[in-house]
Amino acid sequence: MNKVFLEKMKQNLLAQKNSILSRGKQDLEVDNDGDEIDEIQANMLVEINNHLGSRDLARLKDIDIALVKIDESSYGNCDDCGESIPEKRLSINPYFLTCISCAEEREIQAKNNKRS
Repeated sequence: MNKVFLEKMKQNLLAQKNSILSRGKQDLEVDNDGDEIDEIQANMLVEINNHLGSRDLARLKDIDIALVKIDESSYGNCDDCGESIPEKRLSINPYFLTCISCAEEREIQAKNNKRS
């Protein structure tokens, strides 16, 4: 894989990681004083913040995996078939682990497992 592209992806991943980590440092200030509606809204804000937190944790894990793969020179290779993942696909999402064909196969398997 092109070294310039790899460096670009590494910087992109590090920027995303820093953004997530800086968001995590912000404290959520919720005013739950007031009537029942205010309390419900405050609880909803806390729930949304918790959900975003878990999504951010998952994204951090994906970013760290991609960064390790860059360091190990295995970045851009499909985890399922070993073929190269196109740079255009990685530009869209720098922590994709599979090529399009294998991703489609995984999706089909997941749908079939859901039906069973």
